[in-house]
Amino acid sequence: MRASAHLLLLSALWEAAACVNLRKIEFDILRSSRPSLFLFTATGCKECDRIQGLLDEVASGVLRTIPIATINCRDEPEACDESQIFAVPMLKFTTGNGDLVTYKEAVDLPAIVRYIERQSGSPVTNLTEGDHLDFAASSRVAVIAFLSTSASQEDRQAFETVAGKWRTHFSFGSVQGGHDADPFIAVHSRDRDDIMHYRGKFNADDIEAFLRDATTPLVHEFDPLVHQELTKDSKPLAQIFLKQGIDRDKIAKSLAPLAKKFRDQINWVTVRVPDYHGQLERMHLDKDIEQGFAVADALGRAYPMSSPQVNADEVARHIKAYLAGTITPTIKSEVIPEPSEELAFLTTLVGSNFDNIAFDKSRDVLIEFYVPWSEYCQDLLRVMNHLSSKYVESGLSDKITVAAINVEANDVPIHIDSYPSLKLYRAGTNEVVSFVGDFHQMLTPELLDAFVSSQGKHGVSAFGKDTTDRHEEL
Repeated sequence: MRASAHLLLLSALWEAAACVNLRKIEFDILRSSRPSLFLFTATGCKECDRIQGLLDEVASGVLRTIPIATINCRDEPEACDESQIFAVPMLKFTTGNGDLVTYKEAVDLPAIVRYIERQSGSPVTNLTEGDHLDFAASSRVAVIAFLSTSASQEDRQAFETVAGKWRTHFSFGSVQGGHDADPFIAVHSRDRDDIMHYRGKFNADDIEAFLRDATTPLVHEFDPLVHQELTKDSKPLAQIFLKQGIDRDKIAKSLAPLAKKFRDQINWVTVRVPDYHGQLERMHLDKDIEQGFAVADALGRAYPMSSPQVNADEVARHIKAYLAGTITPTIKSEVIPEPSEELAFLTTLVGSNFDNIAFDKSRDVLIEFYVPWSEYCQDLLRVMNHLSSKYVESGLSDKITVAAINVEANDVPIHIDSYPSLKLYRAGTNEVVSFVGDFHQMLTPELLDAFVSSQGKHGVSAFGKDTTDRHEEL
């Protein structure tokens, strides 16, 4: 009954306004009940206001088939978090199944209208030899089947099936007859000059497999989920930084041949600076740049390009120098401090000495990654210092190092997402083992010693039994 009441309310809203603002409960009902286009906004966002104006124009013409609505992320943060909105404005579409697909076409009136229109009726647009290139140019990715007079009904049905499934992502068209060749598919993308072709058997599974490969961008668009996915394979990440107003597609297309040439060695991504300025800072590029380029290695170290010109020649030189190992990373680092009287036994790490100490293969190295404003972090430093003093007293300081690093003031070659974080770098392999425990109460030297003893290569303890034999058996 409650859901029905809200659906009645939504119906009334469509009649009252062109593009309406939703609360979370209304958004949840709509996304799970009918095809809809959503604009995620925030108060004070000028670009959001511009797109809102476009949608008001669009909605008056297509309102009865596709509802268009906005969600203000400041008013409805839970809705935006659940929808994985990392920056605004953001347009997303749903077929009514609850899933959201990011809109990636041009943000102008004709493009939005075309996108909405292709979500209803046949998923495949009938084309001719004379107009298929115009159709291809009107979408970010266009998939066009060329079906000869000899093409079977099964061929046509297979293509229709794939188009129906992927219409929210790409435009689909078909050119009927006009040639005697076997049917084939051409994929046109704004990100690249070359056209990808499929000439295999027309069955849905094979066509889908081809599309997944052919439509994977050579140059991706950054967001936290894309970043997470691209760093899974431990390849370096080439990052092209762009300020608002710079034509992202034009830059990506100009660098696509390089991205294709080095795709087996490096992943590529564009980053919108206004949305992800923290990424710019991590790559040590000037915050006022219009464009910039940097490579992050598998450990996250930054190799920024000094040239302010992001073009194929400059980027190629930088990539080749990086791969040849002739450039060094730029590392943010404090000066190595003098020993502290209060924390005399604790080794202080900074960006410039981190590798030498953490990756010392002769020692198990326990490190606290901390921020200076956390009281818990500061208290834990004293626990770590006490633990280190026990290793010195036990004659184990040649096997175990206890250290700490301020991650606000220094670069670290590892992703840290909570503070404090404790990591053990095992002797011999430098394998990193994360401490997983209860941080609601202060950790004790005995608890941390047990962690080092059980997870370290040396298997020794300042408080209990030596476990070296157990490790040798493993």
